[in-house]
Amino acid sequence: MTVHELFALLTPAENEAVLSWLHENDRAAYKTCVSMMATRRKLRPIFVERKPRDERHAWMKEALSKPANNDLAQEILQAWVLGANGPMVCEFLDLLGIAHDGKGLVEQIPAQPPAESVTKAVDAIAAKYPEAAVFVYLHILVGTGMTEWPTLAEITSSDPRLCRNPS
Repeated sequence: MTVHELFALLTPAENEAVLSWLHENDRAAYKTCVSMMATRRKLRPIFVERKPRDERHAWMKEALSKPANNDLAQEILQAWVLGANGPMVCEFLDLLGIAHDGKGLVEQIPAQPPAESVTKAVDAIAAKYPEAAVFVYLHILVGTGMTEWPTLAEITSSDPRLCRNPS
């Protein structure tokens, strides 16, 4: 699953959480997203900025759900996962014995850890953290080619907690 497809599968509440976090914590990325969305709609950015936030965020989700905006969608979701959900990422990496910088950044993703460890790590974060965060994080790992872990790919495509159907 590509990152723009992940964006398309976010519920309105999840989309609002992601974009509100971005608005409050990474203004530069938020402004880039607003400018991109305005350009796509052939509008001036100020017009978009003056829209009510819920309407603006719905427009942004629509734009970020398109293949042409996959890179921007990936940047935004990665910033949200690491910024708003850093403890989850760190716990997942710790459970797998993968060294990181304490903020969830990894120098180099190793070969797949033992399948049982991957399954236990997924179960642990799924039980403890918000569904949207777990869904986005694990699908980013698989869908962007960051990992070549067959076990994680199988889990994300078959585990009901991590599967969503396009609406």
